[in-house]
Amino acid sequence: MNMRNTTSDLEQFLDELARDAHPGDRLPPIRDLMRRFGASQMVVQRAFQSLKARGLIASQVGRGTYFRADGGPAIVSAGASAGSRSPVVRSVLLLRRSISIVRGRVLVDGLQRRFTADGHRVLEVSYTDPDHARTVLKGLPSFDACVVQSTFKPITIDVLAALKEKTDVLAVDGAALAGTDVDAVGMEWGEPLATAIALLQQRGHSRIAYATTTHPFLASQLGRRRFEYLQNTLTGIELHAMTVPHLPDDNYEAGLVDMIKASLDVTGRPPFTALVAWGIEDGAKFRRLLSDIGVGIPSALSVVLLGRTDLANEHADFFDTIGCSVADQIECLYQAITARWTDPSIPYGVRLIPVATRAGQSIATPPKTDRPQAQGSQKLVQTRGEALAAGS
Repeated sequence: MNMRNTTSDLEQFLDELARDAHPGDRLPPIRDLMRRFGASQMVVQRAFQSLKARGLIASQVGRGTYFRADGGPAIVSAGASAGSRSPVVRSVLLLRRSISIVRGRVLVDGLQRRFTADGHRVLEVSYTDPDHARTVLKGLPSFDACVVQSTFKPITIDVLAALKEKTDVLAVDGAALAGTDVDAVGMEWGEPLATAIALLQQRGHSRIAYATTTHPFLASQLGRRRFEYLQNTLTGIELHAMTVPHLPDDNYEAGLVDMIKASLDVTGRPPFTALVAWGIEDGAKFRRLLSDIGVGIPSALSVVLLGRTDLANEHADFFDTIGCSVADQIECLYQAITARWTDPSIPYGVRLIPVATRAGQSIATPPKTDRPQAQGSQKLVQTRGEALAAGS
């Protein structure tokens, strides 16, 4: 047989095999097809994924990739109309780093409901140790898609490699892997931060602090970069930077309140009248800790949280919150998976979650004595572990 070297030839060859195959017949190995058609591994895998999307083939550990047996979804040729296709039942793996963050649990539960409502099979795996997760993954069958949730913990290269052996459709909750051959869904915190500062300005605040973590995540770094831009461009306003050496699951609220306490003057007031705070996991706890040091919200300090507008543990039915909703996160991840099932050739990239707002009771007009201490934008940059200094 003559050598073939185009994607269309490969797809035609696989369609011919599908028409003549008996249920359970195995497909040629990917490397054999790569050599035969002069195609890359990605091209062959995409051709396989197209067959999976049409219900023609399945994969299983120990059996390899094979044509569907009786009882599976109906086999449909590439030229069949969409209306004639039977629903394809796909398998989805939800891989979650076990961590005490409420939004992680809510998001995974929501994704499970979303996919099972379509008739797909869903397996959830939670792990604490990446090496153990990689070992477990080796014993699992192949999946039609996987959603990975890291929640502030690194996704190791070994775990990613193990996942790529199990599925061609991989979506990550977070923008950390932008630029790779996976789909990412994340939040850009610069826009919510700018919106929060503008809101506080409209309410009359001219001394505003921004609190975030010292850890250099892409999402938080984008917010910090926007903050630095605002420091250099806004006039008639003081912007104070506070960086907390904790993550939201690591006593973050207490760490931030300790820094605010260290900044209080002799009258018990901080050097700012408003605070924009990223990373608050327990809004009720944060409010209580501030009250314990004599800082009432919003009487002494107006607060806007950067977080999830539909999570009661964060906004505590009290805080004005700007960020995104977990419902939108779920929908973006779902759309990333289903879009790639429909067309495996679409470009990889980041889907940014829409900005959402929730009105609360945590903002008040500052005292009339509140005035910027100098013309222009003044900076009070908080370094790791240091207490916030008063304005110069």
